[in-house]
Amino acid sequence: MKRAQPANVSESASPATAHTFQFSPERDTLVVDVIEAVAAVASIEATQFEPRLYEAIDPDALTKCIQSGGSTVRVSFRLGEYDVTVRGSGEILVEPA
Repeated sequence: MKRAQPANVSESASPATAHTFQFSPERDTLVVDVIEAVAAVASIEATQFEPRLYEAIDPDALTKCIQSGGSTVRVSFRLGEYDVTVRGSGEILVEPA
């Protein structure tokens, strides 16, 4: 099932199959934004994406790092077949691993 573009993030594709999504670091929806971004790249519903985010990284720790680390902080991890980088500046970068 193809996933529609997440409502609260905007996407731009860069060369070499990387996808960048914009989000608001101040909002409490970072975990949902990450899951929806990866699911959008995978072309599936976010609820159907495996593995679950908590299997790759502690969702609460990710949120705290991004929200308290300022615009220069970044957290990278592998989620299934994708490398994900979340930046405190409000970007989620998703690319095939």
